[in-house]
Amino acid sequence: MTAPATELLGTWFADAAGPVDRGEDDVRTGLRMLGERDLIAPSGSGAAHAVRLVEGIARDCMSSAFATWAQRMTVEYLSHADRPDAALTDAVRRAGRIGATAMAPALRDLAGLEPVPVVATPAADGGLVLDGPIRWASNLFDDAVVVLPVRLGTDGRAVVRICTTDDGVHRAPRPTLLALNGTGSTSVRLEGVRVAPEAVLSRDMRSFVGAIRPTFLLVQSAFCSGLAGRSADAALQGATGTSEPLAPDARAVAERAADVHDRLHTLAADPAAAGPAELLRLRLDAASTATDATRVESAVRGGAGYVASSDVARRLREGAFLPVQAPTEGHLRWELSRSL
Repeated sequence: MTAPATELLGTWFADAAGPVDRGEDDVRTGLRMLGERDLIAPSGSGAAHAVRLVEGIARDCMSSAFATWAQRMTVEYLSHADRPDAALTDAVRRAGRIGATAMAPALRDLAGLEPVPVVATPAADGGLVLDGPIRWASNLFDDAVVVLPVRLGTDGRAVVRICTTDDGVHRAPRPTLLALNGTGSTSVRLEGVRVAPEAVLSRDMRSFVGAIRPTFLLVQSAFCSGLAGRSADAALQGATGTSEPLAPDARAVAERAADVHDRLHTLAADPAAAGPAELLRLRLDAASTATDATRVESAVRGGAGYVASSDVARRLREGAFLPVQAPTEGHLRWELSRSL
């Protein structure tokens, strides 16, 4: 992206952050703005572009960065389909259709933690019929394209796409969250949802996840890195006067944020060369650094940052989301312990 584009996005998302966090607006407005400028997944762009984009947005609006990750990953999934639908992929790329990723159960299944919960039954036309829960996903707006893993019998696994307005797709009312209230996040119950043969993206979930996993983890790490960098910068700037004793903490978390940023962009330049443990470690470090950076920023800012409507308080709440974002901190630590 050019410097003027980066500056424009920073201003735009800084203005959007409060209303989107509170649920007064939602992330579709920002996604459409990005889509109109062909910034979500320009032709020929790869993980490096996605990382720069999402990291930059997260400095100003974590909700929008998170939604952009989901939108970008939906493009990635559709592009890896056995039978790609160019028109649908382009509609998601341009945010004419919103994309939702419900692929976290695939990572848990492949890690041996628990089987994919949605069960698929073969249909006479070569498609599938789905039953089961999507326990949590975001960008679940009307007419959104949702990509999810499904279980075929005991050992079979596939990846499919559905639409939130398909018959049998029951979205729960959106709960009030600690943060990110404009992200269209909720759970879904699937009852007899029909999937056409062309909507089965892959019948080899393991290979499919292997292809998309580096980008999945890198772009997640990018929104963590953006939040970490913004809070660390604010902590450094504010650690003066009566907050000067907190300067060592601010410097330490800023060094960690810089390290995460550097590792992120090095790996994004060549995702295929990154080992699984290296990607997991980056994702874990990025999330923990962001959470710690928001805490240090809050301590440095003092009482003014405790005002619920302040940007400092919003970032503190956004940071609290990261340990529970799938793959969760527990999942990441468990997988890393197995790789030792």
